[in-house]
Amino acid sequence: MLPRTIAPLAGFALSIALTSLVGCDEKKPDAAAPKPSAAPVAAAPKPSAAPVVSAAPAQAPTSAPTPSAAEPAPPPKKKDVVCSKDATITFTDPKFEAVVRVQAQKPEGALTKADLGKAKTLNLTEAKLDELDPCIFPLFTSVKGLYLPPGKIDDLSPLKTLTTIESLRIAATQVKDLTPLAGLAKLDRLDIGRTPIKDLTPLSGLTSLTELQIDETEVTDLTPLSKLTKLEMLQMKRTRVTDLAPLKELKSLKNLHIGGSAVSGQAVMLGIPGLKVHDE
Repeated sequence: MLPRTIAPLAGFALSIALTSLVGCDEKKPDAAAPKPSAAPVAAAPKPSAAPVVSAAPAQAPTSAPTPSAAEPAPPPKKKDVVCSKDATITFTDPKFEAVVRVQAQKPEGALTKADLGKAKTLNLTEAKLDELDPCIFPLFTSVKGLYLPPGKIDDLSPLKTLTTIESLRIAATQVKDLTPLAGLAKLDRLDIGRTPIKDLTPLSGLTSLTELQIDETEVTDLTPLSKLTKLEMLQMKRTRVTDLAPLKELKSLKNLHIGGSAVSGQAVMLGIPGLKVHDE
C-alpha cells in the first residue's frame, strides 16, 4: 500500500516547485515610480547664455572725415586767357566805350589797340564792370587816372603793367589782394576804402604815395606804411587799427582822419609838426 501513497505526494511537490519558478519570472511593479500626469509637462526653457563682454572697447563705426573749418576751399582755378589778335577792340558796356572814345577823340568808327593807348583818364564809375578784362586793360599804356566802379571786381591783375598810373580808385569793390599794385611806382593817390582788404604789405614800396584812403577796411596793422615818407594824407575812418606808432616817422603827414577807429588820443603822441587830426 505504500507505493500508491508516495506517488500522489510526489506530484503535489512537483506542482509547487513549478509554480514558484513561474512567479520569479514576473517583474514586480516599482511602487516608488510616480503615476504619469494626465497632461504633458512642458520642458523648462534653457536659460539664455549671457553675452560675452569683450575686454577691448568696441570700435566706433568709421565715418567720413569732416572738412576742417580752418582750411578754406581753394579759389577756382582761372582759365588761361587767349586774347584776339584782331587790331579792333569791342566793348560790351556802352558807357565804358563812350569814355574811351572821348579819350581817344574818336566819336565814330572802330576802336583799335592804338586808340586805347591814347587814354589818359578813365572815369568808369558809371560803367557796368564785373571784372577787369585782361585783354583790354593792359592796352591803356598811357593812363594816369583810373577810377573803377563799385561792385564785383575782385582781381587787379590786369593793372600790374600799367606803370603810368598816378591816381587809382578801387573803393567799394571786392578786391582783397593789392599785390598787382606793388610795381606801380608812380602811384600818388590811392583809394581802397570799403573793401575787404586786410594786408597793406604790397604798398610798402610805393614811396610816391601822398594820399591814401583805407576807410572801412579790415586793416589792423599800419606797419607797411612806415616808409612812405611822402604821405601827406591818411584817411582811416572806422578801421580796426589800434596802434598809430608806425606813422611816427612820417614827417610829411598833414591830415589824419581817424573817426570811428580805436586810436583816439594816440595821434598827439606822434609828435609830427603841423599834423591835423580829424576825429569825426
